[in-house]
Amino acid sequence: MRVLLRLVKLSLIRGPIIAAIGLIVVIVGANLFDTSYQSVESIIGTTFSIFTDKQILPNQFVNSTILSANLKEHNVIIVHAIPSSVSVKLEGVDPNGMTFEKESKDGFLYHIIQRSNQGGSYIIKVLDTGNQPVRINAVMAEDPFLSNKCSVEYGTKCDIVYLSVGMVASGIIAFIVGVVIGMYYFKKEQNLQKK
Repeated sequence: MRVLLRLVKLSLIRGPIIAAIGLIVVIVGANLFDTSYQSVESIIGTTFSIFTDKQILPNQFVNSTILSANLKEHNVIIVHAIPSSVSVKLEGVDPNGMTFEKESKDGFLYHIIQRSNQGGSYIIKVLDTGNQPVRINAVMAEDPFLSNKCSVEYGTKCDIVYLSVGMVASGIIAFIVGVVIGMYYFKKEQNLQKK
């Protein structure tokens, strides 16, 4: 009985180890995803400007409306803030009333938008959440990764999004499996200790 209890205790640590590995894979995959969009501008085609060299004062914002008819199926909004140390926030509302928001990271932020087939307009707002004025440039373009319009001449840049999504998905699955295994052996250990 003691040997069986010892084996169960050894098996008990497998679950948390698998869950921890899954969590690490999720974090690495998410960082790869962000990294791929930091270099997306070099591989996108035609862009249209949302804001050009627009100054925003602290705690103020600028906004714009974009018609769904003007978008491709998959789009990406890219915002650059100058100076990059200033904090800006992108907020938006899609035609269905769903909201989205994203904070800047080193003066750069992006957001992926899928066109609404029902029509309508998107409201895009960029806020200066810092304590000094900021100048922003914001463009929208067809997302080369999700629209499968990424040229093979860019090599692995085109595949990195799919790799990162796969890593996040497999990491989540591994995390769930690890938790289930941990719970199973935890209950098994409790049952053996009662005997």
